[in-house]
Amino acid sequence: MGMEFTSLAGRIRTSAAGPTHAATTEWRWWHCAVRRVARCVALSAVFVVSSVLPGCDHREAGISAGPDAGFAIRDSAEIDIVENHSPEYSSDRFWRMDMEPEIVLGGGDRSLLTGDSAHLIWQVSGLARLEDGRVAVLSRGSRQLYLFKPTGELSRVMGGEGEGPGEFSSPEELQYLPPDTLAVWDSWFGPVSYFDTDGDLIRTRSVDLGKALGAVNGLSAESRRIPLADGSFVTGIEDDPMFNPPAGTLARQPLEFVRIDPEYATSSLGVWKSVEAVGVDIPAASLPVPWPVFTFLDAFLAAGADPPTIYVADGTADEIRRFSFDGRPVRIIRRSTPPMPVSDEAHRAWVTYLATLNGLAARGLDEPLLRAIPRRDFHPPVAGLFVDPEGHLWVSEWSAPEVGGPDRWSVFSAEGRWLGVLPAPMLEVPCHWYRNPCWMGTDFFLAVRRDELGRERVEGYRIRRHD
Repeated sequence: MGMEFTSLAGRIRTSAAGPTHAATTEWRWWHCAVRRVARCVALSAVFVVSSVLPGCDHREAGISAGPDAGFAIRDSAEIDIVENHSPEYSSDRFWRMDMEPEIVLGGGDRSLLTGDSAHLIWQVSGLARLEDGRVAVLSRGSRQLYLFKPTGELSRVMGGEGEGPGEFSSPEELQYLPPDTLAVWDSWFGPVSYFDTDGDLIRTRSVDLGKALGAVNGLSAESRRIPLADGSFVTGIEDDPMFNPPAGTLARQPLEFVRIDPEYATSSLGVWKSVEAVGVDIPAASLPVPWPVFTFLDAFLAAGADPPTIYVADGTADEIRRFSFDGRPVRIIRRSTPPMPVSDEAHRAWVTYLATLNGLAARGLDEPLLRAIPRRDFHPPVAGLFVDPEGHLWVSEWSAPEVGGPDRWSVFSAEGRWLGVLPAPMLEVPCHWYRNPCWMGTDFFLAVRRDELGRERVEGYRIRRHD
């Protein structure tokens, strides 16, 4: 499908190397900050890590569309290739996601949240819904982890700014380990704090930055970690953190995903194409000319299921690769459906979306951006990946040529079979690792929404399956 997928033998090394830090001008500081965000997006703009217990009772996906729904499986060098030609279940007989939220936390209307805790929902960096229905919200802004009842009532607060046990410097990832553990991963390779779902600290775990830097060439203290259920993590290594394409061009650079296990042994998940950047030649305060705008197109990664599994896609091809946790490729999932074209209306909506995504909407740059950003011929076939607790792979995508942002999900079985498609609420900023964390459960989808003033709220949407 035209996807670049190779291995960089020279990436993995054993000698230690320290991180480099350079931000001597306002531009370099701003660009480094944006690149950190872009790197986080590359580790998934809509990216979630899920874990499940063995022996889960899988539900039936829906009512079968019958033998006309086609797919084929073939073997190539001990790797299964699943070719999907149509979904197994028709849209009117597949699952559905409610378009109105069942849970709302925060936002401008404080009456929506019992106890007037709307001020707690800001700079959200992680979400999860517990088995008892409570919602966990990690705030990078307040450096605290909150537990809310489904009514919106605040039930427990954990953490706080500091370097002591159970305190956070800049919490960047929330990991739910069912049924009763929440793990908070701090930035800059800081410690991992494990809490029980009553809010009590169980233990902390340190990460040896020196060993991690010595294991992977190009890793720095600012590199983001994608935690996995076994305590390992994945990181993404880009060739040029200061990457900035020429004005008027769309470009991507190589990105290698590397898994680092608890003993600091490494395995490469291959080299992909990282977040897409558009060079924009528009004067703007505090920004150079040209400067980059980052789009939806990215290398996406999701993990979960049982046995533990990692999925990766580069966004441009209707193809997703499945790996075991040791980095061994085991399956390629493809669809033969035609690409979705982009209309004039969708291009305008897409540029407006990008302005919001890059924090530029308030600068009045919508029209200059519309003239500066090249029009895409087709929507990317993949706009995000999730793995739910039952091992289903969820692929975010566009529903029609006129739509500006991804607004539906395709669901695949653990075996790679395309099960069906269901509409979903369109978010102001799509789900991704850093700017808009989301969480996909068995019967609930959590996402961060933003109003016209940029105020955040957490919304929970019910997923209704046919039992």
